[in-house]
Amino acid sequence: MGHGPEHHLEHAEHAAHASHDTFDRQVTISIAIVAAVLAAITMLGHRAHNETLQLQGEALILQSEAGIQHNLATNKWAQYQANNIRNHMYQSLLEVSEAVPALTGKAPANALDAARNRWQAQHAQYDKHLPEYKAEAEGLADKGHDLEKRSKAKLDESHATHDRSTRFDLGELGLQLGVVLCSLAILTKKRAFWLAGLLCSLAGLLVALTGVFGLFLGNGHH
Repeated sequence: MGHGPEHHLEHAEHAAHASHDTFDRQVTISIAIVAAVLAAITMLGHRAHNETLQLQGEALILQSEAGIQHNLATNKWAQYQANNIRNHMYQSLLEVSEAVPALTGKAPANALDAARNRWQAQHAQYDKHLPEYKAEAEGLADKGHDLEKRSKAKLDESHATHDRSTRFDLGELGLQLGVVLCSLAILTKKRAFWLAGLLCSLAGLLVALTGVFGLFLGNGHH
């Protein structure tokens, strides 16, 4: 936004050398003070903009990781459902085999027993692993939801930080306008420009302070 604070300080020093009357010295001192405050606000504004970008990047990374976890959870649930269907199939076969006796002469009893043993083994295997698959699927889903919450928190924080950066920008604008008006006061020897410059600087400082207050308040929430 325009020239940097060091430019205004340099301008104030040149103005001080160019004139030695009381009014010019007072205005020059005020320009130096405003320029110093402007430098601090500019630094805070740059940091807020950088922090906003960093938080948005972290939110995107977390969102991507959440999507990966949800995909893994979906695959694990599919595995659980497929095994659960097979488990119910073998359980049903066991129940039917118990209800239908072996047909002598058509199906030897030992053949049915062998089938029942195989079905029982399969049923026991699925029964053993199904709780593991379910727990893994639920764990992946919970991890995905947690990452989504963390991503949303980062986005909310980035919005608050962006709001602070906007306040710093507006404050910087007011302070720069104050420097310009004070410089005009030196050139025109009119006190009205000086007072207007001080008022603009004060307004810019107050707006910037709302951003500073938000910064401390945000740190308190962490």
